[in-house]
Amino acid sequence: MYLPTRTANNSATLIDNIFIENRKHYTIKPHINGLSDCDAHLITLNNFSLPFSNTEPSNIRNINKNTIAEFQLQLSWEQWDNIFGNSNVNDMFNNFLNTYLRCYYSSFLKKEIKSNATQSQWITEGIKISCKKEGTFFIV
Repeated sequence: MYLPTRTANNSATLIDNIFIENRKHYTIKPHINGLSDCDAHLITLNNFSLPFSNTEPSNIRNINKNTIAEFQLQLSWEQWDNIFGNSNVNDMFNNFLNTYLRCYYSSFLKKEIKSNATQSQWITEGIKISCKKEGTFFIV
């Protein structure tokens, strides 16, 4: 189906693409907003379910005022001779990156957090209820 999202005097183009696996479970209609030369598509999803959320623990880096100060201190103690004393730009970059990452990883340690599915998702309960009732999303 060809539904243009941008129309001009002598042309109509589809500049936004939507890829969906199963064509039987949705319908697409144009949504003319009248605000610009670009319009939207209204997609209605039928019989969809929200994906199962992952409750596996994940790791984050501990970044705060103290760890930032530690990182800056470690960088200040570096000699940087292997970077500025080198004439090969690739070696200079690799030496800089290795030094930087060594300081980064030793300053900002990983800590494990256990994710709570209801707290970690951006989809709120209100959105879930609305989507189940309507089965509709706007894509611009």
